Amino acid sequence: MKKKSCLFVVLFSLFLVGCNEKVTGTTSESKKPDAAEVLRLDNQADIFQWEGNILKTDIEWVDKLELNEDKYIGEIKFNSSKAKEFKNGTANLLPIGAKIYSVKERDDIFIVKYDNVVKRYLVSSEG
Repeated sequence: MKKKSCLFVVLFSLFLVGCNEKVTGTTSESKKPDAAEVLRLDNQADIFQWEGNILKTDIEWVDKLELNEDKYIGEIKFNSSKAKEFKNGTANLLPIGAKIYSVKERDDIFIVKYDNVVKRYLVSSEG
């Protein structure tokens, strides 16, 4: 009888504690980094914006990949050194008119060509 009473008291206490706790969940939403965030992390970054994504070059593992150019998708239309002025087609270091190509092997890497220069850019992932 004593064991049943103790068990009842313990279970009832747990029930009361569980009912009294407020449920406070925190939700975090990750989003794609913008030009300001990428440049804040690396103020010398060579970046451009395309289809709402910020792409960055000089990434060692990307440069080591065997990639094949696929389709021409557009070109750089604007230059800006101010992150708040970035919009699709804006670059901070690439010249206006630089050609952008997709690659066959991946959808998060692009090849950019201008004046006999070829660079690879990776889409910046969520922070």
